[in-house]
Amino acid sequence: MMKKHLANMITSIRLIGAVVLMFVPVTSPLFLAVYTICGLSDAVDGFVARKLNAVSDLGRKLDSVSDVSLYSVMLFKVWPVLTDILNRKVIYMIIAILLFRAILYAVYWLLKRALLATHSIWNKLSSILLFLLPYALQFDFAPYYCYLIMGIGFLAEVNELYWMITENIHSEAKKQKAS
Repeated sequence: MMKKHLANMITSIRLIGAVVLMFVPVTSPLFLAVYTICGLSDAVDGFVARKLNAVSDLGRKLDSVSDVSLYSVMLFKVWPVLTDILNRKVIYMIIAILLFRAILYAVYWLLKRALLATHSIWNKLSSILLFLLPYALQFDFAPYYCYLIMGIGFLAEVNELYWMITENIHSEAKKQKAS
């Protein structure tokens, strides 16, 4: 019985960690330790669920809530540091990329009633780089690292837009062919 819930317990570590991170300074070793544990839980929970044949709808939902919680806390905690080390134009560019992503997700939801999740190499790379951001903030090269994340993030969004357009074209072509 314990095996059935192990993956969800691992996912819950991320949710609890997100709450803890709210009260810890971003540049502290404790923040990085808890954040690392959260990241490891994200990397391991799905693998464990599949290996134990314990994949569930609850697990998927818990994983999504945990991811959103962790990234929301990270954004809340890291944003003030970013506004200190980056110039205003770069901050506006970051906001534009985030808004573009939100708009893509909203449009896709309105069209398909589903979440946009392309899992492209650009998305994976931007997610990894974004996850590593709190570690990079400990060093002088942090602003340049942010530029790298912005560039890869922008490519990921362009790739998602391209996928969204071509996916809709292909689905429309299938509909026309079927009728």
